[in-house]
Amino acid sequence: MRDAMCLLLIAYRQHPHYPLLLLANRDEFYRRPAAPAHPWEDSEMVAGRDLEAGGTWLGIAPGGRVAAVTNIREPGVPEPQQVLSRGEIPANFLRSTQSPQTYAAGLPGARYRGFNALLFDPRADRELVCAGNRHAPFAMAPGVHGISNGAPDAPWPKVKRGCRSLAGLIANLPDQLDPENFIAPALTLLADDTRAQESQLPDTGVGLPMESALSPIFVRIHAEDISAENHRAMRGGYGTRASTLVAVDHCGEVQLWEQTYIDGTVSGSPRHFRYPGR
Repeated sequence: MRDAMCLLLIAYRQHPHYPLLLLANRDEFYRRPAAPAHPWEDSEMVAGRDLEAGGTWLGIAPGGRVAAVTNIREPGVPEPQQVLSRGEIPANFLRSTQSPQTYAAGLPGARYRGFNALLFDPRADRELVCAGNRHAPFAMAPGVHGISNGAPDAPWPKVKRGCRSLAGLIANLPDQLDPENFIAPALTLLADDTRAQESQLPDTGVGLPMESALSPIFVRIHAEDISAENHRAMRGGYGTRASTLVAVDHCGEVQLWEQTYIDGTVSGSPRHFRYPGR
C-alpha cells in the first residue's frame, strides 16, 4: 500500500446557517513529513502541507472556498507517466478564482493516480462539485455524503457509520458553534476506531487483514495487520494523523479546526482559523 487514505464526511445544505459542514480524517504513514494547518506564505489559504510533495489534503481560502482530496485505493493500477501530485489539486483550486465546475473540467486527470476532489465555492452556480479521474465531475446534491478511498458515497462501513453520526450531530446543531455543541462531538465522531465486520469489508486488493485495519473512521495500524509485502513501508507506523472540521456559513465566513495526532495519540489542542464573510 503506497497511498494516503482519508475520509470526508459532508453535510451540504442540511443546516439553515451553514451550507457546508465538513469533517475529515487524514491517514498517512507516520514518518512522512507534514506541517499542520497554517496560513501559507505564498498563497492566501489555510491548509496543512505535505512536506515531501508540497501539496495539501484539505484547506480553506477567503470567500468560503474549500477543497479536499482523497486517493483511490487501487494497488494494482500502474502509475501514470509524468505523474503529478494529487496534493496540487486542492492547493491550486484554493489559489485560483475559478468556479468548482470550471476548475474540475480543466484537471489533467490522466496525470494523477486515482482521486476524488471536493471543491466548494458558495458564490458559484454549482457551488459543490466532486471531481475525479475515475468518474466525471458532478455537482453534489444537498444531503449528507461520505467520500473515502473509493467511489463517492460508496457504502463502505466507515462511510455509512460516519454519515449516520454526522446526521445525528447536525440534527439539533445551533447557529453558534462552540466546543461543546460541535468541536468536541465532531472530533469524537472522527476518533471512532470501531472496525467493521469481515462480511462488510470492501475488496480493494490489499488483503483482508489490511481491509480490516483500514475500516475504522480513525485508523491505527497494528503489527499483526502488516503483511510481508507491506512490512517495509509500514515499519514506521500508519494511521490517522489529523482530524479537520470546516464550517462555511451563509455569509461566506469559513472556519477550520484541526486536531493532530502523533502515533495515534492526540497532540496538543485543536488549532482554529477563520476567514470572515461578506
